[in-house]
Amino acid sequence: MSGRTPPDAVLLLGYGSPQSAEDLPGYLAEVLHGRTPSPEMVADYVARYARIGGSPQPRILRSIREKLERRLASEGRPLPVYLATKHWHPSIAEVLPRAVSEGHRSFVAVPVSPYASTWITEPYRAGIAEGLRAVPAGVQVDLQVGWHLDPDWIGYWADAVRSELDRLNDPTAWTHLSAHSLPQRFLDRGDPYPGLLDATARKIADAAGLSRWSFSFQSPGNTTEPWLGPAIEDQMLAAREKAGAGPQLIASFGFVFDHLEVLYDLDVVVREFAQSRGLDYHRVPMPNDDDRVVAALARTAGRGFPPRP
Repeated sequence: MSGRTPPDAVLLLGYGSPQSAEDLPGYLAEVLHGRTPSPEMVADYVARYARIGGSPQPRILRSIREKLERRLASEGRPLPVYLATKHWHPSIAEVLPRAVSEGHRSFVAVPVSPYASTWITEPYRAGIAEGLRAVPAGVQVDLQVGWHLDPDWIGYWADAVRSELDRLNDPTAWTHLSAHSLPQRFLDRGDPYPGLLDATARKIADAAGLSRWSFSFQSPGNTTEPWLGPAIEDQMLAAREKAGAGPQLIASFGFVFDHLEVLYDLDVVVREFAQSRGLDYHRVPMPNDDDRVVAALARTAGRGFPPRP
């Protein structure tokens, strides 16, 4: 904090999602870094979102924003929290100038994602830089990243996994801790993402007292380049063949809330894969706007405040 003005507002940074089918062409073009999506790709995503009843992401992010603002106020930091997303609206480049026009000059910014991966955080940095170019000189944004080992984050997953295993009440159950895959080229460039996931998965497994578990990647992109594995489908088959797994429980700890990669990639694609091979699919509920997520975000935002006297 040396040399910085104490923050007078908070930026809560989310990924972003389309709010209707009409948004999808523009949203996909943004995710594809300006490349125009094919009509086939747009139609495919329209069908996916229709299958899950639309994205709950905007509603969940709004709730997290409201809860975070209340939490900070209860902790003696009554600051406004502005929600901004790196893809679609409200974008960081839109929100930051609006917040400055409302009198704020110093911000602490916190991504909803716990993982300080280059793949995840660089688009947030780029959005902040774009927003700063649109405001007067002297506006400050302190980006605080990396809360994957926060005790409330680990605690949520350990408790949720344990609760589901207790409900299943089957000693042959196997737990898959899963996270979004990414292209191998990111790892080749030194992205710390796999190491962050490994550390988090081990903490969750230890806290939940797991002895029958494995880590896997999910949701690889539909591209010709290699993506990180092991794939969750392969791990599910291996759990049955090598460990005699009965119920197979997925805890998608790489994400915070329900969205396409959970509600479609897991609950539709992976569930159908499991059913076609006689596997017993189950999934741990996502944290969404759970108070422990809000506590972890508040703790991370607190790094951007001067020490209390």
